[in-house]
Amino acid sequence: MDQTPFLEPNFLYHVYVKGAKHFQKTDDIYDHWALFIVEEGQFDFRMGVQAETAVQGDLVLCPPGITFYRKTNGLSFHMLGFQWNGGLRSEDLSGTAFPLIGKFRLLNNRRMNSTLSLLREAYDLDPGIIRGYKQHLLRDLMVVRQMESYNRKLDLLYSENPLLQRAVRLLQQQAEFGVPLKSVAAELGISQVQLTRLFKQEFNTTPSAYAASLRLDKVKQLLANSSLTLAQIADHCGFTDEHHLSKSFKKQHGINPSSYRKAHSV
Repeated sequence: MDQTPFLEPNFLYHVYVKGAKHFQKTDDIYDHWALFIVEEGQFDFRMGVQAETAVQGDLVLCPPGITFYRKTNGLSFHMLGFQWNGGLRSEDLSGTAFPLIGKFRLLNNRRMNSTLSLLREAYDLDPGIIRGYKQHLLRDLMVVRQMESYNRKLDLLYSENPLLQRAVRLLQQQAEFGVPLKSVAAELGISQVQLTRLFKQEFNTTPSAYAASLRLDKVKQLLANSSLTLAQIADHCGFTDEHHLSKSFKKQHGINPSSYRKAHSV
């Protein structure tokens, strides 16, 4: 079993902005790690080859030393600055349980909402008194994300609800082949609408989005470790064609499959 330890963040500061019409600066370069959490509204951002839109519930992690471009027409967000203990850089994170740099979501929706509520309550308190508490909240967010990222590598997604746990297993077994969600719901004995509602409530994502993520994980493996063409990978992973694959891949990862293969092929 992989014994990779979780990474520990060292809290620097916390900023909470409510109802901003725009960012004070259209771009910035930080000398530390910056975590943005969207509470309301949305913003467009670009860093390196990634260009995406972050909406309510999204987290965006920006490493030090990279230009972070952003714009919004209305946004409430938290920003937490930190360093990794040991002075880890982005290139040091390869092979760890930590997610790729950029946009992500926590699947544990209840934990996420609870932590955001606590950050809001703590924002106006004396920084000298509350620093340790915010360190705890930041660590909680990062550890939860690392746990989820590690579990996803093992195709794990847990629920105490037996029906949802079975749904996860079915999606993991069948998502790669593009099996219709309606078929998965029928096998569970519920409607597609019921499955989507229960799944989203528990995991903060829809079963179709989770299945798509699993399929794209498989695509990444094949791009990096096989000589299959894009058309062959699309057919193998349940995409209509290579255009459908490329569009889905770039939307999820901010980079086209060919560029990903070039950067990650051994």
